[in-house]
Amino acid sequence: MLTEFQKRKLSLRFYMADTSKDGMVELADFEQQGQKVAELIGIQPGSTEYEKIISTYVANWEIYWKPADADGDNKITVDEYLKSADILIAENTGKKTKLRVNKAFFDSIDLDRDGEITLNEYTIYLKAVGRSEEDAKMAFSKIDTNGDGKLSRDEFATALYDYHASNDPQAPANRFFSLY
Repeated sequence: MLTEFQKRKLSLRFYMADTSKDGMVELADFEQQGQKVAELIGIQPGSTEYEKIISTYVANWEIYWKPADADGDNKITVDEYLKSADILIAENTGKKTKLRVNKAFFDSIDLDRDGEITLNEYTIYLKAVGRSEEDAKMAFSKIDTNGDGKLSRDEFATALYDYHASNDPQAPANRFFSLY
């Protein structure tokens, strides 16, 4: 069962993903995030690169968020999100699934597709969901556990999993979205 700390942390994540601020997370929120990323790096709608960015955000919705849609209305409430997180965290297989999914999510942030996420790429991602450059710098410094100035696919996946699953208020991964 999720602790109060986890519920608060995950609720903050939910409301950050709700880019339309209507109290629901849906596909349009992820399309909007992808559009913002493209805008921040100067990629024009209709280009191949633009479509790649949008498709990675759509995949994030499909793989990570849509399974939480318990009533099948293609909109996720915070309660649905928390129930889904509770189930995945409680299951031993949840960690393996989350790590696999988190590695796929990595691709939506690795904009140059070089297999690493730089501070610049991470900053663009967080700015697309309403965080500041300063927030991104602080968060990146916490989750770049080996201090090499980039996030590997495994480093990223583990930090994102730990953000969701950790019940330790001091865990560095709690700063993944610079919310805590």
